[in-house]
Amino acid sequence: MSEIRWQEPLCGAGGNACIQIGHTTTGTPILRETARPHETIATTRDALRNLVEAAKRGELDHLL
Repeated sequence: MSEIRWQEPLCGAGGNACIQIGHTTTGTPILRETARPHETIATTRDALRNLVEAAKRGELDHLL
């Protein structure tokens, strides 16, 4: 896999539940939990966009 450029982690209260989003040099979005840095999920830009938009609309609130 290409080198991954990670963004700063997005952490909840207490700073112990962090998600990090990055992308490869070819533009593939990658997600991981900072507590498990070697376990990653690769996705597509469209799928990530759909996830973010669904979260903004509150469609994922029942998961919290």
